[in-house]
Amino acid sequence: MLVIRLSKVTSTQDFAEAISNMLYEDFLVIAEEQTKARGRLGRSWYSPKGGLWFTYVKKNFRTEEIQMSGLKVAIAILNVLKKFVSPKIRWPNDIVVNDKKIAGILIEARTYDNPDVADLFIGVGIDVNVKNFPNDIDATSLYLELGREVSIDISDVTNKIDEALKLSDKEAVDIVNQFLSIKERNVMLKGENWEKTCKALFVDYMGRLVTECGIYEVEEVHKVDVLD
Repeated sequence: MLVIRLSKVTSTQDFAEAISNMLYEDFLVIAEEQTKARGRLGRSWYSPKGGLWFTYVKKNFRTEEIQMSGLKVAIAILNVLKKFVSPKIRWPNDIVVNDKKIAGILIEARTYDNPDVADLFIGVGIDVNVKNFPNDIDATSLYLELGREVSIDISDVTNKIDEALKLSDKEAVDIVNQFLSIKERNVMLKGENWEKTCKALFVDYMGRLVTECGIYEVEEVHKVDVLD
């Protein structure tokens, strides 16, 4: 597989999307540092040196499987981090340790002539050896949790992503619920021009968050804050 390593880039996701139509096989873009990285809904993504910042592009990915791919990738990153810490999944796209974000996932896709398949852009940021964060970012890193620097093999990460993408939707959701950080907890859900406080219950087999005050699609919830 083609691996493109960059010392600094605005965003591995943007770089991958810019070159993807010139390539015909899966490829990987890794950067030591991102200057304008973005997460879900265009939010900025703090990614200095010390983290593992990459976009893994899966070519000819079945479009019908895109909807659940984010949760499956979350399982893969969870499995990578489990050897170091006790991570959980904060629906829909964060990995947390003690409610502090340690990894994030951005899923995007692009179709061309055949609408049945797409280029799947899997953007992942893992706070591996990041030693400090700005005051307005509630995050942690493996370094801060363990008190030492660690190394993560990118091939192990992509292998785990490939394995997780092969899970059935039911298998994936069952695993997500097992490691769901907000399960049976009071949360504040924020969307466009609305917010609601209620108890989160579980993720259903369509990848939606079921709460005491309704069922929510990934697309309509912009942020989830834990209140207890």
